[in-house]
Amino acid sequence: MDAVGVVDVGSTNFRYVAATPTGEFLTAVKAEPTRPYELRAQLGSAVETLKDAAPLDAVSIVVPGLVDADRGSVRRFDTADGDVIDRIEIAAPLRDRHELPVYLENDCTASALGEWQFGAREEQACVIQLTVGTGIGGGVVERGRLLRGEAGGAGEFGLIPVAPDSILESADVTGAWEAFCSGRGIPSYVRHQFRVDEVREEGGVGEFRETLAAGDEFGAPAVFDAAAAGDPFVQACLDRVSRYNAVGIATLCNAYEPGLVTLGGSVALGNADWFLEGVDRYLEEYLFVDQPTIRESPLGEDLGLYGALGVALDRAER
Repeated sequence: MDAVGVVDVGSTNFRYVAATPTGEFLTAVKAEPTRPYELRAQLGSAVETLKDAAPLDAVSIVVPGLVDADRGSVRRFDTADGDVIDRIEIAAPLRDRHELPVYLENDCTASALGEWQFGAREEQACVIQLTVGTGIGGGVVERGRLLRGEAGGAGEFGLIPVAPDSILESADVTGAWEAFCSGRGIPSYVRHQFRVDEVREEGGVGEFRETLAAGDEFGAPAVFDAAAAGDPFVQACLDRVSRYNAVGIATLCNAYEPGLVTLGGSVALGNADWFLEGVDRYLEEYLFVDQPTIRESPLGEDLGLYGALGVALDRAER
């Protein structure tokens, strides 16, 4: 295998490149908005572009949501606006059109293989890759083997319950981690707390109060901006988010005993100091095993591409 077309389909962004098995990119990374309702056409166009630039031996694609890797289809695609698209056949149409092996995997789960093969791992036998972005997901690789679960659904870390008494949920899981700490969850949690927290009556929410009181839409960046401006209510919310992050990471550590946990995703990487300091503040309260190394992934925004490449190498070997 000399060249693989790797495609990282995110809920928001669609990125692709041709790469060698050693991790060298043969073409410039191309990026465009994801078109979830035209995904097969978008993938077909991307593969054509990559084939024109390099002679491909395989195509490997990672996507958000639930994946049937054996069939090569997406069982549930999570869009950026929270909609769900059921059953998208991916591998067969591309394989028939381009006469190439086509591999498919969940993006966050695949990122663990990318981290194992090309990222921060040194001598560790067990690595967890944790992606905190629009949602929360990840994967576990132990001694080179990706843990996929009975039907390929392992790695849905965002559905770990961190606050079982809350009414907030994700994918019908009450108190799910990503309902509080993801790019979608943080604004939702802040709005929820504003409705139920008595601090709003004390006028202690700064300039952000008007946005909250009016019920205007806002995203996670606005929350972090308000906290940086000194808003005490938002700062208290983000402190609670840090505690939930520590609970989630401790749960993973107690279950798998990793030697390394790497972080990816827009929330974790875009607010790395806050994320790491907050986890460090609370982690020991919930941890049973020895604390692993926890650090940002050195692969940055290309983590998904390296994950797709790792999937191709893993499948070709097997």
